[in-house]
Amino acid sequence: MGSLDKGGYHDTLPSKSKSLLQTLYGEGGSVDEAVITCHLTNHGTMTAVEFPEGAAWVNSQPLAIHGNLKGRYILLDFFTYCCINCMHILPALHQLEQDVPEGLCVVGVHSGKFSNEKNSDNIMNAVSRYKITHPVINDQNYDMWNSYNIICWPTLVLINPSGKIVLISIGESDVDKVCKFVKDLVRISPPTELLPLSSLQDTVTMVTDGAEKSDSVLKYPGKVYYHPDSNTIFISDTGNNRVVQTNSVGEILNKYPGPESLQLDSPQGLLVYKGWLYVCDTNNHRVVRMELERGGLEVVCGTGCQGHDLEGGKLGPEQEISSPWDIEIVSLNSYPGCHGDLLVIAMAGTHQIWGFALTDVVITFRGQKMEHEEGKTWRLAGNGEEANKNNSYPHKASFAQPSGLRYDGCKYVYIADSESSTVRSLELPSFAVKNLAGGGLDPSDLFSYGDLDGKGTAAKLQHPIGVTVLSNQTVLVADSYNHKIKVVSAKSRVVFTCSQIAGLSEPSGLSYDKQAGTVYVADTNNHTVRVLRENEGWDSSNLSVVDRARHIRNFGVSWVLKQADTKTVTISLTFSRKLNSSASSNTKITRYTQQGREEEEVPVSDNVLELPSLDSSALNLLITLFTCSEDGACYMDKYLHRINFAEETDGVQVFKPEETVVVNLN
Repeated sequence: MGSLDKGGYHDTLPSKSKSLLQTLYGEGGSVDEAVITCHLTNHGTMTAVEFPEGAAWVNSQPLAIHGNLKGRYILLDFFTYCCINCMHILPALHQLEQDVPEGLCVVGVHSGKFSNEKNSDNIMNAVSRYKITHPVINDQNYDMWNSYNIICWPTLVLINPSGKIVLISIGESDVDKVCKFVKDLVRISPPTELLPLSSLQDTVTMVTDGAEKSDSVLKYPGKVYYHPDSNTIFISDTGNNRVVQTNSVGEILNKYPGPESLQLDSPQGLLVYKGWLYVCDTNNHRVVRMELERGGLEVVCGTGCQGHDLEGGKLGPEQEISSPWDIEIVSLNSYPGCHGDLLVIAMAGTHQIWGFALTDVVITFRGQKMEHEEGKTWRLAGNGEEANKNNSYPHKASFAQPSGLRYDGCKYVYIADSESSTVRSLELPSFAVKNLAGGGLDPSDLFSYGDLDGKGTAAKLQHPIGVTVLSNQTVLVADSYNHKIKVVSAKSRVVFTCSQIAGLSEPSGLSYDKQAGTVYVADTNNHTVRVLRENEGWDSSNLSVVDRARHIRNFGVSWVLKQADTKTVTISLTFSRKLNSSASSNTKITRYTQQGREEEEVPVSDNVLELPSLDSSALNLLITLFTCSEDGACYMDKYLHRINFAEETDGVQVFKPEETVVVNLN
């Protein structure tokens, strides 16, 4: 196959394209057909190079620019699936495909940065994870990359129906302008005599979710968080756009958010703070929180639109942010001259570390005092350049897609900095940035990766995404693209591989249960959570996540009890199985009154539930039953119901306080 002329014309096309897009769609610009026609005449003479023969395809049979795609516009998206900038343009490309269903074919050209990304199975998982439906070619040998003189990810190349290159756009910043240009071009000069695109995919099975093949409840789980107070595990079920809470044996207790609230899009990092579940709502470019008992969603920071601000300083919901990937809580009260609780955010989209003031925050260091009122969001470290630059002055440091955070509770926040293939640290309270392991000595070198045990930068990692800290100041790393878990000594910086742990596929999240000596691993491409036991030489097993939650039948919209007095209401529960006497069945009651929200827990015994003091406007009942069937199988079921109190019933079944309410849970 040939390659494009490396001199003159092609070298200038990206700059000419950028100038054209600014003229047409920039501030003060206007769509001028004469300008477009002139550009096509002067810069539409270079013939596009054909796709290489024998390359693997995803979502399509092999395509040909000058064959079965001839006669239509073709938009090549050169990407690598690790790249956050490549992820950012996918929504715009998806919308373009919806706006121009005929006459345009978007083709992803996957020229993988990391060796792990050259594997077609891994590309298929990424295509499924990102919900890409257009054809993707595996350019594993960089044939297309070199032929088109591509210099960075992402790059968009537009080819006209005659097979000529008419536009090259580098980076993510102009993707909206490119999409407008394509739509205007199709309108001004529509393609003719083309094969329906659907016919090119009729014989091809589109990428299906590996989760469906494995019958897993989870789908590409990204992060996991063990909550010691409740002894439960919260899992970012990223592919299902939700968070699930399970008990220690994997039974789902709750799902967040509730059906009536705003929804998540590819959630990642998560934690619990003062009764609230905080979550990185990554593709919605915001951090949100949900009350554990009610599940309603509130925005902590972010507007829902991708931001490009590198400084911050606004109140949370007013502050645009970009692809938050992980979060961690740091209490500053133990540091001299400092106080307050800080939410630390790995801002992958701007290659920085940000902070959100959960309370009023004061940070004092080197004689300088910085105060941030509760609710403020601002940059802590990183200048926004994508690089591997450590510095004692945090605003002069650079990160490369930070994706994992964990605080050691003493002095350091450890960071899985994915694109630099390093583990780094923020030293508190100065926020100085240091290397712990991996990467190279040249700050601009983001290709210093591998799979090698050693000390400091002599050790090599490949796109680590998760990190946690064990009790003995040992750092555990999800070395994601090596499909391994590695141990790093925080003191000596020596790295070694946990060779006992096999079968992982791009693990992305880690969380440590200190009391049990257990580490939970979000084993992303295997659609599961692995459980590692520290005291058994890192013996591992799967957390079998099962969904047995059920809801009781409503009487109309809800039960309505006529407000009368504060007498006790007795609820008799009927079900086919017997209560398990060795477990504690209970009901958690959430009471809503004019004074606010109250909670209490009452036991379930002899199939009877007593509800005292009905002096509220509404109750939520979360009934947890542990039962056993005659064959000896035991179950845990949860039933959620709401009781309203009202004088007017509008035909809904009424129960008086002195009556026994019979509820059939079969």
